[in-house]
Amino acid sequence: MANLLKTVMTGCSCPLLSNLGSCKGLRGKKNFLRTFHTHQALWCKAPIKQGIPYKQLTVGVPKEIFQNEKRVALSPAGVQSLVKQGFNVVVESGAGEASKFSDDHYRAAGAQIQGAKEALASDLVVKVRAPIVNPTLGVHEVDLLKTSGTLISFIYPAQNPDLLNKLSKRKTTVLAMDQVPRVTIAQGYDALSSMANIAGYKAVVLAANHFGRFFTGQITAAGKVPPAKILIVGGGVAGLASAGAAKSMGAIVRGFDTRAAALEQFKSLGAEPLEVDLKESGEGQGGYAKEMSKEFIEAEMKLFAQQCKEVDILISTALIPGKKAPVLFNKEMIESMKEGSVVVDLAAEAGGNFETTRPGELYIHKGITHIGYTDLPSRMATQASTLYSNNITKLLKAISPDKDNFYFDVKDDFDFGTMGHVIRGTVVMKDGKVIFPAPTPKNIPQGTPVKQKTVAELEAEKAATITPFRKTMTSASAYTAGLTGILGLGIAAPNLAFSQMVTTFGLAGIVGYHTVWGVTPALHSPLMSVTNAISGLTAVGGLALMGGHLYPSTTSQGLAALATFISSVNIAGGFLVTQRMLDMFKRPTDPPEYNYLYLLPAGTFVGGYLAALYSGYDIEQIMYLGSGLCCVGALAGLSTQGTARLGNALGMIGVAGGLAATLGVLKPAPELLAQMSGAMALGGTIGLTIAKRIQISDLPQLVAAFHSLVGLAAVLTCIAEYIIEYPHFATDAAANLTKIVAYLGTYIGGVTFSGSLIAYGKLQGLLKSAPLLLPGRHGLNAGLLAASVGGIIPFMLDPSFTTGIMCLGSVSALSAIMGVTLTAAIGGADMPVVITVLNSYSGWALCAEGFLLNNNLLTIVGALIGSSGAILSYIMCVAMNRSLANVILGGYGTTSTAGGKPMEISGTHTEINLDNAIDMIREANSIIITPGYGLCAAKAQYPIADLVKMLTEQGKKVRFGIHPVAGRMPGQLNVLLAEAGVPYDIVLEMDEINHDFPDTDF
Repeated sequence: MANLLKTVMTGCSCPLLSNLGSCKGLRGKKNFLRTFHTHQALWCKAPIKQGIPYKQLTVGVPKEIFQNEKRVALSPAGVQSLVKQGFNVVVESGAGEASKFSDDHYRAAGAQIQGAKEALASDLVVKVRAPIVNPTLGVHEVDLLKTSGTLISFIYPAQNPDLLNKLSKRKTTVLAMDQVPRVTIAQGYDALSSMANIAGYKAVVLAANHFGRFFTGQITAAGKVPPAKILIVGGGVAGLASAGAAKSMGAIVRGFDTRAAALEQFKSLGAEPLEVDLKESGEGQGGYAKEMSKEFIEAEMKLFAQQCKEVDILISTALIPGKKAPVLFNKEMIESMKEGSVVVDLAAEAGGNFETTRPGELYIHKGITHIGYTDLPSRMATQASTLYSNNITKLLKAISPDKDNFYFDVKDDFDFGTMGHVIRGTVVMKDGKVIFPAPTPKNIPQGTPVKQKTVAELEAEKAATITPFRKTMTSASAYTAGLTGILGLGIAAPNLAFSQMVTTFGLAGIVGYHTVWGVTPALHSPLMSVTNAISGLTAVGGLALMGGHLYPSTTSQGLAALATFISSVNIAGGFLVTQRMLDMFKRPTDPPEYNYLYLLPAGTFVGGYLAALYSGYDIEQIMYLGSGLCCVGALAGLSTQGTARLGNALGMIGVAGGLAATLGVLKPAPELLAQMSGAMALGGTIGLTIAKRIQISDLPQLVAAFHSLVGLAAVLTCIAEYIIEYPHFATDAAANLTKIVAYLGTYIGGVTFSGSLIAYGKLQGLLKSAPLLLPGRHGLNAGLLAASVGGIIPFMLDPSFTTGIMCLGSVSALSAIMGVTLTAAIGGADMPVVITVLNSYSGWALCAEGFLLNNNLLTIVGALIGSSGAILSYIMCVAMNRSLANVILGGYGTTSTAGGKPMEISGTHTEINLDNAIDMIREANSIIITPGYGLCAAKAQYPIADLVKMLTEQGKKVRFGIHPVAGRMPGQLNVLLAEAGVPYDIVLEMDEINHDFPDTDF
């Protein structure tokens, strides 16, 4: 480590000192240097970095000379990584041959190929096995190490004190790969786990090779083959690797471990966890199980003796750190196994778990094949070397994160699970001084002891338990309250028409609830678009209230004309956008479509009504029923891709029939009909123009903008209805009902209008996406709500027109402000919920119009849209693990709602470059892509579609997993991928694909 001092001499570019060397009048150059080298740092303006520049260090990779050892410490990929970091790398000629890495591979990666002496004389030597005597050179490898150099290898310091003494004489710094602490942050450097993983897999492969039957069960014409039964003892890395490999080969796998967590991991792999009758925790330190009590061991032996008579293959992995492996299976147990059985002892190097094990040998004892190899990782040398190389390169980068210099600090004072813990645990010798074992870290997390419950607590739990009687009583009470409410509505109904309207509303709500749940998540965006179009039936309310001649002649008629105009924008634009989206889901293999044939039922429905009207038949209510059913069919049609276009067509037929029936009821004069036609034509033209030009990535803001039109139309219609009906309130028995509904419709419409505009601004980028957290916003919203509710009191009690209009105007303003404060406090990431809630609001506003105008069509369609938006909102909130109130009230996770210490993020991450990513994709056969909003923002659907096409042509299985709230609108990513040509049948909802992740390569 003395080389670190070179930094003081060479790490500083100081012209002053270089010039001083030529000054005359000084006693001599040597004295000058001796004087100023000590203080050169004082003259440097640049900060001095600790350590040695990577370019001045050489990493040596000698060939492993231990008997039968085929691994190499660095793979060519590892060499390339270190060279890129700045190291010089020297590899002994032939070091990687046994691992199938040629010298040419290493040269291509940037290494120099030299002899053993040169490799061992490097500044930093990396090995697999601990240094031993080199028989070819006749000298111990330690004697060839550079003085004050660094060695990284498996060392096992507790078992090799003589080796430590030798290394100490060379003043070596030693990093023992077997001493890397088993903590979360060190998972990437845990070479023991890497090698154990390979050993566990190889154990199953060897067992299968020496077992005389299939692992999986089969039923053939020649007879039935039972599956092999395998018992794996030890739920560490090796045991779990064995369980996974054996299960994938079709065997019946049983797992035993003294630790409850390990048994759970066995269970997660599909293995049957075995337990003894005696309850005792086996959790120990450092990731190992502790030594159990005498009573537990006796129960364990009894279990093993029973299992030996049943299973075909035994794999045991039990080890005790620093001690001989425990003998778990005696000779009698082994001899009780069926002839032809196989036992694999992964603890053979430490003595073995079987009494009959011969370490390093394969032999047969009384018909039982014994595999006691001690070099299983070396028998998969290529894979083992690759993983070990990754462990070393990641460790070097982690302990010395500086980009220019190699340096790490060894401290005796460190916290558990930190990089200081990793360094101190791994370094067993520093500059020749043995510092093994490492001191105990601070802040070791302690498991919470299980508190025994008192009798009083048990009694309280028993009392709190919901009994069958209490459960049934709660259910009965809920139904009683509901039916009582229905009776109350009947008693309070001012006329028969109200009762009929409530009936229609209730049935439509039930139909809508069950219909919307059947819509596939991939079509949630078209669903919202089509409900947005159908909500344009607020035009029916506007048409019913329009008057005058070619132009409106009163305020109420002007408001009604404006409502009709903006509703028409919604209708035309919504249906065209829906059609555009559905067209994107077409696949090249789909059969041709003849959707124009749906003009036949549309013409029959509307034309037939006009003929009946001309003949004197009043069938408007039946027309409303037919239109309502078509709207139900529109939602039901979106349940599958195959019927989605039919659904859109039915929606158009329903809206067209509703508008035709409304005109038939009104029988307007030619001048008024021209005014109505002009308003609808102008609005429809604008809607079609917008829908035709809009980019699909801008769909969420378009839907939000259209929702605002529905809200505004509802406000205008309610106010216009109040103005028109006011002269009749004195004699109308349903006057109070009309006023209540007009007030509610105005309030809902106002919130929908302003909230939708704010949502549009956030999505379009006109407003900041971050939540606007006004001080005391919850109190402000509560005050606005209270004022809105309080306004209905003078509205109902004071019969004057002025008071009524002022109250409606006030609630319009208050609700609009509330829509702003509520939506502004919600962040852009929560916009999917906001849009679905606004969609629901527009439906309830339409319902209010239906009650106001005694129109069944508006009530049916409003209930459909309201329930649709509510269900989608529920789906979004469940996906985010949040409540609707939490989202709508805003400020989730802010300083106003959270406190205390934030959650600590622990673990390790792996960085890869472009080449690594390409290799991983190329090697994978099953790939799942889980895109987010970044795909929308970057318009990445096109290159992703090209990638998917290329991978599919190569025979790879590629699918997408779409989270419900990925994007700014439900189903947005499905639409964008469809736009780019990705087949919809490989784009799945997250819940549909969750169970496939364990079997996915990438």
